[in-house]
Amino acid sequence: MAASRAVSVYAYGEAVRHLESALQAQEVVDPTDKAKRCDLLLALAEGLMLSGEPQRAAEETAEEALALAETLEDKVRASRACIAALYGHYRFTGALVTPGFRKWAARADRDAVPGTAARAEADIALAWLRIASNEFAEARALRVRALEVARQIDAPETLFRAVLVLLSNDVALRRQEERLELAEEILTKAIARVTGRTLVIIFDNCGMVFLQWGDVARAEECWNRAQEVADRMRDPASLRRVQVLRINESTMRGDLEGALATGSDMLAQGEALGGPIASRFMAAANTLRPLLYLGLGEVALLALTPQTPGVAERAFVPAIRALCLASLGRREEAQSLLHQLTERYRIGPEGDEAPAAHLLWLLEAAVLLDDQETTTLLSARLAPMSTLAAGGEPALTCPARHLGAAAALLGEREQAKAYYQQVLEACAKIRFRPEAALTRLEIAELLLEEAEEGAQGLAPLQAEALRKEAMEHLDFAIGEFQALKMQPSLERALRHKGLLKA
Repeated sequence: MAASRAVSVYAYGEAVRHLESALQAQEVVDPTDKAKRCDLLLALAEGLMLSGEPQRAAEETAEEALALAETLEDKVRASRACIAALYGHYRFTGALVTPGFRKWAARADRDAVPGTAARAEADIALAWLRIASNEFAEARALRVRALEVARQIDAPETLFRAVLVLLSNDVALRRQEERLELAEEILTKAIARVTGRTLVIIFDNCGMVFLQWGDVARAEECWNRAQEVADRMRDPASLRRVQVLRINESTMRGDLEGALATGSDMLAQGEALGGPIASRFMAAANTLRPLLYLGLGEVALLALTPQTPGVAERAFVPAIRALCLASLGRREEAQSLLHQLTERYRIGPEGDEAPAAHLLWLLEAAVLLDDQETTTLLSARLAPMSTLAAGGEPALTCPARHLGAAAALLGEREQAKAYYQQVLEACAKIRFRPEAALTRLEIAELLLEEAEEGAQGLAPLQAEALRKEAMEHLDFAIGEFQALKMQPSLERALRHKGLLKA
């Protein structure tokens, strides 16, 4: 009872101490009551995760609870132990497919009773394993089954978790409208019986979906709610999630150094927050875009090496590495990885489930490498993504900008201009300052190329008009690059000004 009261006022360390005392008392009062000890251990596992000890929760407390549940032949308690261990591993490492996670997913699958919350939770865990193996259609089927079960039973926490995985950024392009529908649906549900840490992630993800569709007001409303819950809860997982929000917000408004500073804070607080590996990975993944804007691709690549704990197990890391290598001009390595990944994702049929975000990063890499064959393949596949204001999280960007760059590479100037206009409209709506500046630079380059190639066939006034328009875009871009300290892009823009003898 004392532990429960402590949790209700967010005193998680105190709750853990009370539960440890209760376990000691139980051992004295009635050491034969295995069911009571199992229940206390399950409560302790929850308290340990909230207090910043998820590794202990997963590797010690849940393990003992499962052993007792198996002795009792109690599948309900066994499933609760498995679920506690799965989320303990996740919170500690941030990598969902470590050997420990695989072990507990298999146990959860074994013990789950059909038609229960435990079955839905087990399917969610199994889906993450499928994602890690690039079996996206199989993962999709498991996630849908989990949601169907969760909708049929009275288990709000499981329902929110089932929706959450379908809101994630590893869904296919043709599932983007479904993400929006799910975000709108879940926000109408009662939240009184849902844990605060799940609410923080739901609000965060719903906000990202609304941003993707250009609805800034609803996105900010969701993120404010996430901040309020995290401020109240003060548990490690929620605090990390809010730090990711701050990184994204800083990146979009052009405070790139501020975004990196928040990432550094996340790293520094990793031990205290009870998830050093998770903090390291989340900081690396979510500061990727500001690092690329600032010309620090080497830093980004170093943070995402396969040897870094928690990195090799994440399905999207290879696509991001291909982008980093391409941005650094390491063409041979980037090209080799790009070709491996286009085959791995089995790009082709419209109905496949390859994650849209992963394909967008590959398109960006292909354009940087002047790989017209891969650019043609990917740009055709991703063309519908141009209607989205933002996408590709955690390396947040504007999809239409990369589709515009792809069209320009393929000599489709009018199509490129149309895509770039979409970007400028989207950036004005969602206030994405670096992307707007880069789009202006790319428009200027397109116009200069058009003026140069058409010099023989264009009237002098037409060519001059193109150059004048290009100059206006360059002037805007240069001012922004200087303000945002985007040195590589600034140098690229100034080279064009030199060519114009400006």
